[in-house]
Amino acid sequence: MSNFLPAPQEGRWRALIWLAFGDALLLFAGVLLVVSPLLLIFFLSSPILLALLALPSLSWFFYGLMVLRARAVPPPPPVSNGILLDPDKVPALAADLERLRLACDAPAFTAVYINGELNASICQTTSRSGPSKHILVLGLPLLALLTKDQAAVVIAHEYAHISRQHGHFARWAYLARQRWAALGDLHERNHRLITAPLRLFLSWYVPRMMRETLEFSRRCEMFADAQAVQVCGADLALDAEFALALRQKALSDRFWPGIFARAGGQELTQVQPFTQLLAEPAESRPRDGAQAAVWLHEALCQSPDPRSTHPAFFKRAASAGFDPKAPLPDRLPWRLEKTAAAADWLGKEASGIAEQLDTSWHENAAQAWRDAESWHRHQHDEFTNLVHRRKQQAFDEQDWLFLAQLAEKFDPESPLRQEAIAQGLQHSPDDPPLLQLRASNLERNGDVGGAIALWHRIGENSPASAYTAHRRLCELCLQAGDKVTAEHYRHVADELWTGQDAGHSVPKEHFPHGMEASELALLHGVLQPLFAHARSVWLCRDTPANLPDTPRWVLYIEAYDGWFMRMIGRLTGEEDVNASACKRLLERLLPRLHIYPEVVFIGPSEDILAHCSPDSLIAHAGGAVSSTAHVDAGRAGPN
Repeated sequence: MSNFLPAPQEGRWRALIWLAFGDALLLFAGVLLVVSPLLLIFFLSSPILLALLALPSLSWFFYGLMVLRARAVPPPPPVSNGILLDPDKVPALAADLERLRLACDAPAFTAVYINGELNASICQTTSRSGPSKHILVLGLPLLALLTKDQAAVVIAHEYAHISRQHGHFARWAYLARQRWAALGDLHERNHRLITAPLRLFLSWYVPRMMRETLEFSRRCEMFADAQAVQVCGADLALDAEFALALRQKALSDRFWPGIFARAGGQELTQVQPFTQLLAEPAESRPRDGAQAAVWLHEALCQSPDPRSTHPAFFKRAASAGFDPKAPLPDRLPWRLEKTAAAADWLGKEASGIAEQLDTSWHENAAQAWRDAESWHRHQHDEFTNLVHRRKQQAFDEQDWLFLAQLAEKFDPESPLRQEAIAQGLQHSPDDPPLLQLRASNLERNGDVGGAIALWHRIGENSPASAYTAHRRLCELCLQAGDKVTAEHYRHVADELWTGQDAGHSVPKEHFPHGMEASELALLHGVLQPLFAHARSVWLCRDTPANLPDTPRWVLYIEAYDGWFMRMIGRLTGEEDVNASACKRLLERLLPRLHIYPEVVFIGPSEDILAHCSPDSLIAHAGGAVSSTAHVDAGRAGPN
């Protein structure tokens, strides 16, 4: 590469000041703790006081050594869940890594690991006794679902982070953030009295340091994207960005939910997700180019995650020379058009690596699989009950809607689903969820025109469904070959997403969970250990309960808090022990839920949000709340 980009400079000194301040204070605290026994001997003349403080001062000494060691030695790279590659067994990957390394003017990777994520990352370690180590972690899904050329763009991006052009400060900032994050996690788990002062400082300093250095880190990411463009070319870089975004959505929305949907009919050991990914199953990609286009339209509208160091998707696409408002290219990388990178780079090793990852996944997913089996049995019981009830009593449109949705899963070959949709529309001809199911049937049968007409009707009669309707109309018009009309619907949907259209808006508020009593009881059973530490727990969704769209769930938690910790929290940000316990419990409990909620903690000085209402309350004052109970959702309760 002949022309190097200048390393990111804006925000450099502000980040440097924050990092230097933290390092200096940590060094001072460590030295002070280590020499504390000598200070006691020098300043205290009373033998009695020296005897009383002898044992505590010894613990201060050893704790000071731990602090100094934590400052001097960064944490080991988190690659324990990966599989170490032998370069001699994957010569094609080794050759391409060397080619990309020379192009990026970067040091070589010390080791390469394979894990189960759709991602690539680097871990950097440094020591005073030897050179820095750079470890590349590649996800097998990334290699299985991208071509060799697309994956090379991702690796070039990672090489850019350790390249000589990226700058020593950027690498130092990365290692400092890694060290402080690990130090914060260590003290979060250690609540001894001796650690309290440093924990208070960490709770105040680490979030602010992360926030102050966030923008600089995002500029580093944009620099790495730009360098990948120079190495691989703008067209290929854009192709890789699109392919990665499409695969990420397909895996999260289709592949993994489909894997756990088998829990009712297959044993866990019979499911081999990573082996399946090597064959590019249909659930790992969009259905067709039209759906791929709509997924990208939505991704280009999304704002950046305020907690992430990565810029928004539209900025990453723009770095490859693409205008986010312009029409998408005619050819989208929604499926593999060449051999996957796993086949080209790993060869015969790919199947063995997939088997090892499958075995590891079986061990980690055992509890989640049991919970999915329980949910499958629950849904099957609901389906059987509905089938039995329809012969004995009158149904309303909601009963017919639930029957149609469950029939799709448990009796897809029978006409029961179509009958339920027809009967439900007789009760309520303009019911949006039922009309969406009918439009889906028409699309499956090839009647695109009929589906378009129905989605027009849904969008006109249901403002809450307007955004979904315009996205679906865009997709259907693309299927029909009408690109001009599809682009019109795309822009309307984009405006609805961003709220620019004054006459229409995507509903930003959250709605009550709308769960039935049996489903709520299942949720209570999993979250029961959390209730002892939480004053109130609410569950909300981003769409009304009567819509068939898969909702995004949000779990709001207000932990018990005392007046003293409220005061400390305002000064330093130190968490109450109950809030810490809630977070630790959620790490264990969330994988066992049959839903995947975002978690939001409500602090002691924060107001209760309007949508945290009695209808969305699932626990209050240490106990579960039923779906029919209406309990005061305020801050009343034991303190």
